[in-house]
Amino acid sequence: MAGPQEIGVHLKKLRTRVGLSLREVGDRCGIAASYLSNLERGGSSPTLATLTKVLHALGSDLETFFSSADAAELAGPVFRRSDMRVASDAKRRYTFVLPRREDVKAQMLDEYIMPTESASEFESLDCDVAGILLSGTLELEIEGDTPLILCPGDAFYVPERASHRGRCLGSEPAHLITIYVPPKY
Repeated sequence: MAGPQEIGVHLKKLRTRVGLSLREVGDRCGIAASYLSNLERGGSSPTLATLTKVLHALGSDLETFFSSADAAELAGPVFRRSDMRVASDAKRRYTFVLPRREDVKAQMLDEYIMPTESASEFESLDCDVAGILLSGTLELEIEGDTPLILCPGDAFYVPERASHRGRCLGSEPAHLITIYVPPKY
């Protein structure tokens, strides 16, 4: 993943390109303009959750933000690991398995959720989410329901707009493959 300086420069360019002030972006994503200014200067490194909120306010997404490959370069049915983009923070690491292309109708992530003491925020997406746990132990919680414990080989499906979150249990990261239909970007 890019360092705080590179992320900050890229965020400022994106914000300037869409013509928004720091205050306007902050109002759209619920983050203080002073914190956003610090991000743009490279003074701090955002979590993926925070970066996702900021990018959404700017009309972008993680995959686009970290992508350097042209979709035309990734033509064909095979996607090489060396072409896949990665975004990470202390809690998660995402590898974007499928490229963002008009002919690709799903988004797939190779995801690691690191052991933490607290659960992530609930998220509600405009797409269905399905996945399979490859290793580790995952607690899946759909808001209002009892949390479910998944073990390696267990799969899950969360319909669009169902508010949910996942948390790694134990000392080993939870490794899973997740699929979003349609893509969430």
